[in-house]
Parts: sequence; structure tokens; C-alpha cells
Amino acid sequence: MNMTLQSVTIAILLSFNAMADGYSPELTSLDQPWSITASFGIGKYPHTYSKDGQTAIGRLALGNEMMLTGNYALGIEFGLQNGNHMRVEIPKQTLGGIEWLPVHTTIGPTLDLLMTAKSDPLGNSGFFAQLKGGVAYRYWQIKHEPVNDLSQLAGEIQAGFGYPISALANLSVLYQGIFGSTPNFSMNAFTKKDHVSNIPPLHAVLLGFSVNL
Repeated sequence: MNMTLQSVTIAILLSFNAMADGYSPELTSLDQPWSITASFGIGKYPHTYSKDGQTAIGRLALGNEMMLTGNYALGIEFGLQNGNHMRVEIPKQTLGGIEWLPVHTTIGPTLDLLMTAKSDPLGNSGFFAQLKGGVAYRYWQIKHEPVNDLSQLAGEIQAGFGYPISALANLSVLYQGIFGSTPNFSMNAFTKKDHVSNIPPLHAVLLGFSVNL
């Protein structure tokens, strides 16, 4: 899932602009625009050994709905999400130059900053649509000294549906995608040091519980 950070940002801005077309944004009049969201789910990191890439996901986020435009509430959200310990899948052509197996790694906790959009109830139901997009900061530690650790900014999207269970609380089910790419392990023939250039992507499904403050 290759996509540059610039492309992700442009796509998010265009989608928000399309949803708000013909409407002038207004500051929200909500008495309690701040919210806390706790999410739990299951995620998958590709390019990993055996079942190491399958992991439980926990995320805690603080959000604020700042503007109303047409049938949408727009805001911002800051989140913190757990990482994962996993062994990395090594291509056959690389195995000959690597003398240490398996390759143990740790993706540290992820920080993200997302723009958010929430629709009015859909049709005659109580369900509403949610779309979030922005950037995530990730740190990947390779537990073998000659290999470089890696920190990267990556594009992130979340999309799905929510349902209010009270005036101040709602449940949601969202797909989460954090962009990444094949790690590309390689060895420098002169320095005899190994190198990794990318952090694997993450695909997850999250069940969230939000409360307005």
C-alpha cells in the first residue's frame, strides 16, 4: 500500500471539501465539543513471520468537534496506540547475507493526528458515518545492533459507522489503515551492515466507545 504523505493529505482535504461543498463552515455550538474515545480491535502487519503480525489493538484518543458544515461536523483528534513485537519475513534472496535469524523487531506506540468528519444520522436510522485522516508517527526497533532503527511519518485513514447510545456517548466500528511498505532488508557489501528502509503497513478493525466531556 504505497502512497506518499502528500498524496494522502491532498486526498483528505479534497474529500472534506467535497462533503462541505455549498456550505459555509460555522463554529460548533455544542456545549461539550471535547470527547475521549477508547478503541479496541484486531490488526494485521504484512511482511511478518508466521502469525506474529496479528495483534490486539488498543487506542486512546482526545478529540474536538470545531466546525459544522452542512450535514457534517468537522474536528481534530490526537491519539495514542499500542505497538507490537514481531519477527519479520525475510526474502530468500536476502537470507544468504544475514547470519542472524529470526529477525526480532518491536514497533513502538503510535502517535497520530487526524482530521475528523462525522455525518448527521443516515436516513431514518440512528447510524452516522465517520471519516478520519491524517498522519501517524511510528518507531521501529530492530533487535540486532548492526541494523538501523527506523522512525517514519505515515498517512493514516479511519472510516466506518457509529451509533449514539446516549446524548453524550456513542459506539463506532471503523477500519483503520496506516500506510507503509515492504521493509526491504539489505546488506552493504563493504560495511557488512544490514539496513531496513520501510515500516510495514497496518490494517485493523476497531470498536470504539466515545464520551463527550
